[in-house]
Amino acid sequence: MRRFYLLLFILLLPIYSQATTQTEEKDENKKKVSIDKKDESNEKNTKKDVMLVKATFNPSLIASNPETITSEDVRTGTVGNGNITDLLKTLPAIQVSNSSNNGNQQGEIKPSKITIHGASSYQNNFMLDGISFNNDIDPSNPSDDLTETRINSDEQGLYIDSRLIDNVKVYDKNIPVEYGGFTGGVIDVTSRRWKHSNGGSVYYNTTRSAWNKIHTDKRVDFSTRQNTSGRPNRFQPHYKKENFGGWFEAGISDNLGFVFSATHKESEISSYAYQGESIILDPDNQILPIEANGGHKNQKREITNVSGKLSWYMTDNTYLDWSINHSNYKDYSFSSNVARSGFTTNHNGIGSTLQLTSQQDLGDLELTGGYQELEDKRRNNQKYFVAYYYYDFMDKDNNFEIKSGGMGDLKTKQKNTNLKGKFTFTPFNWFDIMHQPKTGFEYTKTKASYIRNRDYFRYNYQDYNGMWGGWMINAFKKGKYDADYQNYTLYTDDTMTYHRLTIQPGIRVDYDDFIKNYNLAPRVSATYDVFGTKQTSLIAGYNRYYGRTMMNYALYGAQNGGLYNCYSCEPGDQIDENWNNNNDFEGLSNLSTPYSDEINLGIEQKILNTLWRFEYVHRNGRDEVVSKPKYPNSSVRTFDNTGKSEHNSFAISVRTSEPWKINITENTLKASIIWEKNRSNTPKTGYAHYDPAGRRINPNYVYYNGKVIKASKLPATDFNLPLRFNVEFKTELPDYGVSVYNQFQWHGKRYQAVRYESKYAFDDDKGQLARYDREDFGSTFRWDVKMLWRPTFVPGANISLEINNLLDKHNVIDRYTYGVDSNGKSIKLNSYDLGRQFWMQVGYDF
Repeated sequence: MRRFYLLLFILLLPIYSQATTQTEEKDENKKKVSIDKKDESNEKNTKKDVMLVKATFNPSLIASNPETITSEDVRTGTVGNGNITDLLKTLPAIQVSNSSNNGNQQGEIKPSKITIHGASSYQNNFMLDGISFNNDIDPSNPSDDLTETRINSDEQGLYIDSRLIDNVKVYDKNIPVEYGGFTGGVIDVTSRRWKHSNGGSVYYNTTRSAWNKIHTDKRVDFSTRQNTSGRPNRFQPHYKKENFGGWFEAGISDNLGFVFSATHKESEISSYAYQGESIILDPDNQILPIEANGGHKNQKREITNVSGKLSWYMTDNTYLDWSINHSNYKDYSFSSNVARSGFTTNHNGIGSTLQLTSQQDLGDLELTGGYQELEDKRRNNQKYFVAYYYYDFMDKDNNFEIKSGGMGDLKTKQKNTNLKGKFTFTPFNWFDIMHQPKTGFEYTKTKASYIRNRDYFRYNYQDYNGMWGGWMINAFKKGKYDADYQNYTLYTDDTMTYHRLTIQPGIRVDYDDFIKNYNLAPRVSATYDVFGTKQTSLIAGYNRYYGRTMMNYALYGAQNGGLYNCYSCEPGDQIDENWNNNNDFEGLSNLSTPYSDEINLGIEQKILNTLWRFEYVHRNGRDEVVSKPKYPNSSVRTFDNTGKSEHNSFAISVRTSEPWKINITENTLKASIIWEKNRSNTPKTGYAHYDPAGRRINPNYVYYNGKVIKASKLPATDFNLPLRFNVEFKTELPDYGVSVYNQFQWHGKRYQAVRYESKYAFDDDKGQLARYDREDFGSTFRWDVKMLWRPTFVPGANISLEINNLLDKHNVIDRYTYGVDSNGKSIKLNSYDLGRQFWMQVGYDF
């Protein structure tokens, strides 16, 4: 596959070169045109440039300004695997999941999970060119915890490569009314567009385990032989990653041009597949002993992105963009303790967007239409699972088990149709108040499917000393379940300035025909220029944000409704009236959309060439979905909106407005210190998290650190860094084409609520409670560096060296249980951040 994409790119280069040559010939012919016409053409292009950067209000007076990361920031900063979320880890409002930093699994290439102001990782709105690309079919499913009913997926429907973007805007507070579908924040990505020129860039990027100091707990055998069927990717001591790709733009005519981009990244992870005696079922459905041919072989991960954008400058004030994006993720994994357990997981996303922008005297009009198809599917080498368990009453050391097979083939699909429009009026003065109203609409239709193309069986045979034995069989029946909903949105706001005060009140109304609720979201923010010098500003806001779609709950009936059990059947028996169907849920039709109320206060101060910002953000999450037993000891689970969360954070940040020039260097600085506290009674491990062993559990209280407390007071179990300090310092030597980027991250001491192996406690008053323990972690420090060289004697060439954790600090970021000690108690192990790691990249701009 890698060679194919390299060959494709090589074949396209001559075509591009020919087009460039033809363009140059046309340019030579144009030299014969009179000077007057040439000046007229230049004036026309100048008008287009002015049209694209048309000014409205002074941005410093708007409280909803986002954090912006440009393509140049991506080029000069650390990018890691090249995912969008890798760019965001030092922003004050963002935390990265502990599992995303796990040094045991550096062979993975999927995007990291992030939270914005403590919200669930799946409650962020990812957008590309104005259209959301969220995956709403259980996006929070842990990537290394396999089940028969779910496919490993992710919050993002497209795995966009950060090297191909124009910019990323992150809205984390005072978020404008045109954005919805989140309780966290908005990550708004803009892809590259044609800018009246011909050019492009190519690159090759690589790292491997030999370039990485991997830190592990010495009490565990860090070997792929320890990976299990439930966690086949837990330990990855040996891996190799390679990324390559690029983009180019070209003009078709004076007013029409395109940008084409393509990237491919892959990782090979040396692993161990089960080898030895095992079993399968023969054609007569009898147990047949086999010898499994496993041993050392590679697991593999691949992400391929291909995109194109056609831009047409229709007039000086109107332009049209048409873009197509395709993203494919492929994962081949297997277990070291189950024979014939190999399976392939694919994630495909394809989308198209058409966007019209027109700037007229009355205001600016934006019309956007989009369509997306997302698909996840899993295919197993063996289409069933069979296990043989032998129990020796006299000598437990003789107990053994033999297993083969996988989790079953499965497929999910999601189709999204979007239509949206926004009109921003030209500022006007009315009664000595400057107004800029904005109004818009949005329509979204989503259809999702849960598909099992064949019956899947789990056969378990239990043999007691050869004296008695029998089958226990679970089955998931084949079928297709569809769910769809439509969402309608209207919104309006008005940015009003009176002397030194700017207020932006707005309202957003959403309705979807699944929940059948009207969600009214008021939003208002204000900025006050204290001295009228634009040097000191006070900022405040109150906003309500309603969360993501409830699509996953609509599909939950398909996920669990297909489960059948039989204790008197034999392998080969088909599902009939002798099988028990466990319909274990209710309450899906009575849910409300989760929401979050935000209050924020801030001060901005300009001092010389720096901008200082002091911010406080408080959020209350309400109506979060919780699943729990219908009544004590009930096997039926219900869904309701009793989930609550609370977030408080205070941040101080500073950045340079313009580079500091010291001798031949240009220097920029960003720094922030953040204090944050999160609480929630809602587990953040999945849309439909449930504790099947705790049917008698009291959902309102927990047993934490030796005391009974309200579940709403439980500290966060992830994204729980109370004190953080980030510094980004970049030095450039323009005369030599050199830049050095330094990123420092310090995290203070912390404690975290953990629950190992679904432990419980009993209280005489409150009954059975989920038991959580307190784990304490020391402070951590990490220094990442990237050195980029663009040699002046080879125009266009560039080479970079990225070093993560330069000082090779042993940073403990999490703990987990694995194995038991001599007393039969679970062993708690440390999980470390990645050690010192090197990335090399070479590229060429043309």
